[in-house]
Amino acid sequence: MKMNFKTIGLLSLAFLLSMAACKKDDDTSTNPTTTEYLTAGNWKIASMTIDPGVDFGGGVIITDFFAQFPNCSKDDLIRFNTNGSITDDEGATKCDAGDPQTETTGSWSLSADNKMLTVSYPDEDPLVITITSINSTNMTGTYTMVEDFGDGDETYTITTGFVLQ
Repeated sequence: MKMNFKTIGLLSLAFLLSMAACKKDDDTSTNPTTTEYLTAGNWKIASMTIDPGVDFGGGVIITDFFAQFPNCSKDDLIRFNTNGSITDDEGATKCDAGDPQTETTGSWSLSADNKMLTVSYPDEDPLVITITSINSTNMTGTYTMVEDFGDGDETYTITTGFVLQ
């Protein structure tokens, strides 16, 4: 009797394995593309750091740029529209009541490998952001800039975190 149960068990296991090997892939879900993530809605800056830190006087080194933003800027939104335009929204609080609530003067594009986001506004140099991570709720990107904050030109790396609203 033991031999029959063992044989049945082995045959059942072999049958299950063969069925699993022949089973069609029912997973028809796809991972969203970087473009789909970018254009999913309004993004808000949640963090911005600078490296190396900057001494704006008094010997205090600033690395958290976002903490230096006025509160009226911390609720601003950016939308990457599917047509390549950008909609900037002042959010619930405006720094200047005379400013329009929204502007659509910017544009964006992605590199072929979906890792470089170029953001352009009239009369400004394009900003090329390396997307280090992006998903359905968060995006992080870095870019470099050369700036003179009082000690001569230096290259800084800015890391910005965004949250989808």
